[in-house]
Amino acid sequence: MTDLTDIEGGGEFTATDEEVREALEETAEELGRPVEDVEEEVAYILDSGTGTATNEGVGGVAVGSNSSAASDPRLEALEVYKLNEQL
Repeated sequence: MTDLTDIEGGGEFTATDEEVREALEETAEELGRPVEDVEEEVAYILDSGTGTATNEGVGGVAVGSNSSAASDPRLEALEVYKLNEQL
């Protein structure tokens, strides 16, 4: 399993590891999924490098279009995953 707090490079991580962990737990609870599964899927979004799903792409696109978005690409990828699951 990929730990989001171990992902490096590409984007500027402005959230603490604790903030990322809390966001993962909240999302997993909302979606009724295990935290480990959510974390793995979000790590895949960041690691995949496809389209705009890169550290810079996810964070940059989300922050550019949403003034209330966090600038940490891990949290932005989590929001992308959450939205996709809710659809």
